[in-house]
This record gives sequence, C-alpha cells and structure tokens, in this order.
Amino acid sequence: MNDKGGAKNPIAWLLHASLVLLGASIALNLAVAFLQPVVPWLACGLAVAFLGWCVVTFIRWRRSRW
Repeated sequence: MNDKGGAKNPIAWLLHASLVLLGASIALNLAVAFLQPVVPWLACGLAVAFLGWCVVTFIRWRRSRW
C-alpha cells in the first residue's frame, strides 16, 4: 500500500517508469551531443593543469632537498 490509501495501478507505474527512462535517455543524448565539441578542450585544459601541477611539485621537491 502506498501513502495515498489505495493500491497503485501497475499500468500507471509502468508508464511512469517508461517515461522517466525515456526522458533520461533523451537528456543523456542531448548532453553528449552538446558536450562533444567541448570535450577535447576540456581534456587539453586538464592535461595542462596536471602538467603544471607536476612541474610545481618537482620544483618544490628540488628546493626542499637541501
């Protein structure tokens, strides 16, 4: 039993679940389509940030040895 007092209709539950899955798949498809041109730039930015972090870590390590 649910909070509304009666038994829930299984057909309505199935329809609602199907609509939620359809909406999620459409949203995922749109997100991938819109992010596809930007992903190489994001990957490049992350690579540059990681390289900069590695350089700073190496320089700090070299200075702290003495």
